[in-house]
Amino acid sequence: MGPRLPAPLVGCFDISVAAADGLYGLSAFPMCGEQQHAFEVLSRAPNCNCNEEQRSTKPRMDWSWKSVPSPPPLHEDENITSYALHPDGHTIFMSTHDRHNLSLARGTYSFDARHCKWRWHGKWVLPFEGQGYFDSDLDAWVGLHFDGYICTCQVASRSGTSTVQPDWKISKDKLFCRESERHLGATLTYMGDTQFCLVECGVRQDMECEDAFGDHDGCVLRLIMFSPKYNRKGELHTKIHRTTDTLVSKHLLSFDPVAFWM
Repeated sequence: MGPRLPAPLVGCFDISVAAADGLYGLSAFPMCGEQQHAFEVLSRAPNCNCNEEQRSTKPRMDWSWKSVPSPPPLHEDENITSYALHPDGHTIFMSTHDRHNLSLARGTYSFDARHCKWRWHGKWVLPFEGQGYFDSDLDAWVGLHFDGYICTCQVASRSGTSTVQPDWKISKDKLFCRESERHLGATLTYMGDTQFCLVECGVRQDMECEDAFGDHDGCVLRLIMFSPKYNRKGELHTKIHRTTDTLVSKHLLSFDPVAFWM
């Protein structure tokens, strides 16, 4: 619930990051018919409809969308494939790949939401897909590697420029198999205190994939609660706390689950 999405984000609201007392909405792909990525921010501002006395004492605050004054310096051939908020709370890192060849990495940028400034960091990319989350106990970003493993990545310098990717590690434990024909999608969210939740959607084991589409209970949502930990050798492992499977209706041709924590 909230203000209606601004026109540039309608149909292409792929990325949202809470930073510097606002919610930044971006399109992972260039806008339809345009050669740039949409970039808007949802924040609170005084309501212009309040009277003079209300403005001087305690003005009414309303949420509203505004265009970010500094548009992303991304090329039209770049897609945003991974992103993470810096521990400072106002710098968003974003990595891109070539839109015509997703195996071709393009580089990493950052946006300082406090000063509305972009910075180029080099021809390297974050090692996870989608959003990564900073965990203070691990002192690293934690994200979902493309092949079903959890990975951690050293936080990049806000002012540095390098051709070398920050140090990162991948877990020894595989949480799902992306190559499986039953796997439909997965997303990760952070719950605080080094606890994460992975939500995966897949076809029921007792059904054929083609039969699951349109079936009332053709798919399963699997929730995996876990904590990533380093052992004495410095290797990354995932400690599973709980796994829950839930039948869900499947009536669409595509279904990508999205996890979030409040």
